[in-house]
Formats: sequence, C-alpha cells, structure tokens
Amino acid sequence: VWGYDHLGDSRLVDACIQRLRAKVENAPATPRYVQTVRGFGYRFGPL
Repeated sequence: VWGYDHLGDSRLVDACIQRLRAKVENAPATPRYVQTVRGFGYRFGPL
C-alpha cells in the first residue's frame, strides 16, 4: 500500500511496550517484568 520507501512509525514498538507495561506492571513507571535492555531491546523477567 505504502510502497518500499515507507519506513513506518519507529515508535510503534515503544507504544506497544507502554501498553503492555500498563497491563502487567503494578507500577509501570518503574517496570519489574518488562525490562528495557539498552542496545538490545526488551526482556521479560524476573521469572
């Protein structure tokens, strides 16, 4: 639809992580389960 030159929204993953944290975390501002790993991405922990 948009063609090959369309890069999309680079904040889409951030928005999804924010919504996920709002659902699973007691305090989304200080996440315990959905953690950001700088330079890599995200991880789910602690188990």
